[in-house]
Amino acid sequence: MQVSLECVPCYLRQVLNAMQHGEIPAEEQGKILDQILLEIPQLDKTATPALNSSLLLHRLQEMAGVGDLFQEAKEKSNEQALALLPLLREMVSEADWPLELAVKLAVAGNIVDLGILQDYDLEASIRQVLHEPFTIYHLPALAQDLRTARKVLIIGDNSGEIIFDSLLVEQLLALDLEVTYSVKAGPILNDATREDAEAAGLPRLCRVIDTGNNFLGVVPERSGQEFLQAMAEADVVISKGQANYESLEGTELAGEKTYFLLKAKCPLVAAHLGVELGDLVLKKNDLRR
Repeated sequence: MQVSLECVPCYLRQVLNAMQHGEIPAEEQGKILDQILLEIPQLDKTATPALNSSLLLHRLQEMAGVGDLFQEAKEKSNEQALALLPLLREMVSEADWPLELAVKLAVAGNIVDLGILQDYDLEASIRQVLHEPFTIYHLPALAQDLRTARKVLIIGDNSGEIIFDSLLVEQLLALDLEVTYSVKAGPILNDATREDAEAAGLPRLCRVIDTGNNFLGVVPERSGQEFLQAMAEADVVISKGQANYESLEGTELAGEKTYFLLKAKCPLVAAHLGVELGDLVLKKNDLRR
């Protein structure tokens, strides 16, 4: 998925949100924004939105001299999700189809995207997935692919969300699948890192790896060998969130084994998917696009 002129306001919104979360002084924010505005015209217009956003956010981190601008917000979102986890785990265990509910709750956590939203209502998002149908829902195909699979790779997205993903991991393990969960190698926005995986208890459940970089989405040329090997060896890939969709949809790397699980929070992503803003999506990768 390539960039559009409509991506520019989102670039700026992400930078502004990051500066506010990092409590950067107003005067310094102005200087940083002046520099970002000079660099936007230099971005590659054939790249993905996720890649260009990453380059600007890296520049922001460099100028601000702060590695993790969202550390406090990430810790808060993990705490909020952990408080809900026992109840949600009980709901999954009592569901008629536990895998289905685990998938729905995994996308409920996708609301925790502080690059796009300044705030979120996690409990409202849970109510949405429990009562509203997915607009694109390829769960039957996913369930069929899982029956013949041995290895599953989950490409994680955000902090907070990663807590709910542990429920999906548990259901995949119950199907005797070998699960690997991927996080970012370093901070960018509120994307999950190894620290968030620890908070979610994932290392006790499955193998946890990182992408080898701190770019939004998946950037193969910047990715570590361990991640690329896990991607190649997986029989099924579950890709969480918009940035991973932007960078992987329609690609040979994703192949026909990748399923995108997300909430459409961007008008361009929604239009690309053929859904409305806010819709829930579980979509198998389509190489015919």
